Amino acid sequence: MKDIILKAEDLYFSYDDGKTHSLNGLSLEIERGKKVAFMGANGSGKSTFFLCCNGIHRPDKGELYIDGQPYDYSRKGLLELRQKVGIVFQDPDNQLFSASVYQEISFGILNLGVEEETAKQEVEQVIEELEITPFRHKPTHALSGGQKKQVSIADILVMHPEIMILDEPAAALDPKHTQMVNGIVDRLTSQGITVLMATHDVDYAMGWADQVFLFKDGRVLAEGTPAQVFSNQTVLKETNLAQPAVLKLYYSLCRKGILHTDLAVPHTLTELERYISKIQEPTYGGKNVMSYETKKAILVVSFGTSHADTRKVTIDAIEADLGKAFPDHKLYRAWTSKMILAKLKKRDQIFIPNVTEAMEQMRADGITDVIVQPTHVINGIENELMKKDALAFGKDFQSITFGTPLLTSEEDHEKVIEAVAGEFSHLKEDEALVLMGHGTTHYSNSVYAALDYTFKDKGYPNIFLGTVEAYPTMESLLKMVKAYDPKKVYLAPFMIVAGDHAKNDMAGTDPESWMCRLQKEGYPTESVLKGLGEYKGVRELFIEHVREAADM
Repeated sequence: MKDIILKAEDLYFSYDDGKTHSLNGLSLEIERGKKVAFMGANGSGKSTFFLCCNGIHRPDKGELYIDGQPYDYSRKGLLELRQKVGIVFQDPDNQLFSASVYQEISFGILNLGVEEETAKQEVEQVIEELEITPFRHKPTHALSGGQKKQVSIADILVMHPEIMILDEPAAALDPKHTQMVNGIVDRLTSQGITVLMATHDVDYAMGWADQVFLFKDGRVLAEGTPAQVFSNQTVLKETNLAQPAVLKLYYSLCRKGILHTDLAVPHTLTELERYISKIQEPTYGGKNVMSYETKKAILVVSFGTSHADTRKVTIDAIEADLGKAFPDHKLYRAWTSKMILAKLKKRDQIFIPNVTEAMEQMRADGITDVIVQPTHVINGIENELMKKDALAFGKDFQSITFGTPLLTSEEDHEKVIEAVAGEFSHLKEDEALVLMGHGTTHYSNSVYAALDYTFKDKGYPNIFLGTVEAYPTMESLLKMVKAYDPKKVYLAPFMIVAGDHAKNDMAGTDPESWMCRLQKEGYPTESVLKGLGEYKGVRELFIEHVREAADM
């Protein structure tokens, strides 16, 4: 059971009598002893929330709880609260007011009614612990920015708070004093104090925090571990934050097959360096092939389809274009769906190799260098399993490199949007296009929601993207389509091939098909059974991904 030390429930706070709200229905829970980073654009509500936590502001609506008890805003209640919850302001000049450093640190604990001798011992201990001794008798106004920050923290620490709030503790500090303040924060957390910190430094938050809250418009936009929150490119974009450097590098190494996503996500560059140092030899290339002749190949890996009509115009077309673009590479094919491979073998006596079988064939053919290019839409479980199977042959080839799935980078998103918009250039303003993706329980499923948002952001408010098996669901799409209220809806698969899902779940006659559900809502609906592999722009993007892999 979680030990919740602080809880906010539906908080509202306004600085202008309700015309606008700095807190706008904010709810969250903080566990005791945790290190919690609060992030978001300026004006998102972080500082206002902190001032409410300390009792400086009282919410207009909603409730705050500490140790399970609602806040008591009486004089006695606030005194007890501020002993438990200390806040260090972003600008220490807003906090320091005593003549000397020693008087400043003494003021708070003496104000609590602690005996003078006991208070003196506590102050001396904090001064020594925070390395304040060299300037303990200086006037507070004569201190440097870093020294003021040390004294501000000492002000609160001497009162033994259960919760320490730090609002941008490294703001306006040089690297030396930033490192010093970070060291002090580490000591606080080692003592079991619950630390809440507002920061814009994603790299620091990634390595330091147990939990991250992203704020936007006075609400929590996202919450979770640093790895969970910072892996979500959609919410980072909404809060104007970049992905931590360690995550960027880690995912890049995973895409290239050097590391695998089965590894725990590293939180610091030091942790990532340990992973890399354990690689005895590059996993993407072997040492057993000793040949002066280079024989290069491209292995095109697809999920597969049992529908010959759509295969010819999608998977076959992608492979044909890659063959033309890279004439010096021999082309091989592998499919990953065991069910489809078995069905084709039994029904049509057609044999298509899986990844392992294709790698074995290339080895037998004397191939030395392999580029593995998936036609997967996203970097999900199918892609990870494919990499694992291919890398089992790492020692049999001079190099194995991996092209990325269709939607990997921000540029990929933009190019796919251009391709879709180009294919449906006839779409009128009073019409809508609904795209059906597959969906997955893998974390990469967030790509679909991100792309749906990006369609709107790029000026296509009437293009909607959902999934069959995950989010966004058809229920979510129906709400958005109803809000747009088009005169006609076009349905198209957002999958490489227009196979079973497209022909049945999307365009079928079953009452639960997307076609029937849209028609039931009164929208004239037309299905376009055209897989993404038929789009010229999509095929060109796969060529770019192979070219990028070849240049590695």
